[in-house]
Amino acid sequence: MTSVSFVIPVYNKSKFLKPVIKSIKSQKGKFKKEYIFIDDGSTDDSYRILKQETKGMKDCQIIKQENKGSANATNQGIKTAKMKYIKFLDADDLILSDSTKLLVDILEKNSSCILAYGLQRKVDNIVNVNLNERINNYEIEMIENPTRLAMRNSMFNPSQFLVRTSICKSVGGCDERIRFSQEYSLTLRLSKIGPFVKLNYPIAILPFSAPGQISEKKNNQIFRVSKALELFINENDDLPIKTRLYAQRRLTARAWRFARNNKIRNLYLKYFILYLVGLLRINIKPLEICKQANKIYEPFLD
Repeated sequence: MTSVSFVIPVYNKSKFLKPVIKSIKSQKGKFKKEYIFIDDGSTDDSYRILKQETKGMKDCQIIKQENKGSANATNQGIKTAKMKYIKFLDADDLILSDSTKLLVDILEKNSSCILAYGLQRKVDNIVNVNLNERINNYEIEMIENPTRLAMRNSMFNPSQFLVRTSICKSVGGCDERIRFSQEYSLTLRLSKIGPFVKLNYPIAILPFSAPGQISEKKNNQIFRVSKALELFINENDDLPIKTRLYAQRRLTARAWRFARNNKIRNLYLKYFILYLVGLLRINIKPLEICKQANKIYEPFLD
């Protein structure tokens, strides 16, 4: 029999926790389960609701810590996990009742794959979601070399994927230098290890709007994913030069768009030159070019 650790970081999500925990309890499948909630210094009623709603759940623990950011909270869950697989879940998202079972079955049948992920769907009110929706007529897609896809943007949010626990631990989990958007740095690290497999069906249900969402601050968000990519390039000097130049292209193009969209006219020439360096894949210290590209965001961060 296989097994799954459900890892749920929580920060001020009292409004969503009841339906979220309901969706976790609803997960079908004959596999051993453990539940790990990490209360990352919530200042609302989240901790009380967690204790109340998890009464009677076997193999369930709530880790309470000072606020250290979602990357650290996620890593606490990864370190604690004892089962074969980890199923992450954001504390304002739901997963359909067959989601975990399907992803487990896919990875059990594809032993070379590191993780399996599905699509997402957004709704106005997660309370009204039918968790027992039948997942029919889906296809799976093998992604043999996922690093370039992972470099583009986040391939998925935490609620969409299941990963082999041993591999998740071996890469060191999330990069805690990036306090939020934790799935991006983790996906980059995992993409070096082996193939991913994609389930073409929306298994994760997200609210259109959730107060306090990290992604609401667009400048911070673009800086986080850009910085995560820069740090990934820095710590992986064994990456093929084509891959490093692809990262350079991504970051220089992103910085040039940011300069234009924000009308930073005094920096147009500098970032246009960096853009050309990236576009033409000129191999002149790609890491330094990436660092220069990312400096454009710093004055605009909250």
